[in-house]
Amino acid sequence: MITNNLLNEQYNTFKENIKYYRKKANLTQEQLAEKSDLSISYIKQIESNKEYKNVSLTVILKLSKALNVSVDKLFIIKFEKM
Repeated sequence: MITNNLLNEQYNTFKENIKYYRKKANLTQEQLAEKSDLSISYIKQIESNKEYKNVSLTVILKLSKALNVSVDKLFIIKFEKM
């Protein structure tokens, strides 16, 4: 069974990795939004410290492609910090 705590932990990992790979690629939030065909407000929402939000598979794939990383890397805990 997937608990809310597990979902929140996974979402936190996801949003931290989005921010990590965006900065590693030297992209602003605006540039990532344009590259992924998502709105800037949506990128800001994902990267914010707000509660877990539903993110569709389409959004995950768009971000993965825009950041040039595999989907699994967006869900792996990073020990390296920028």
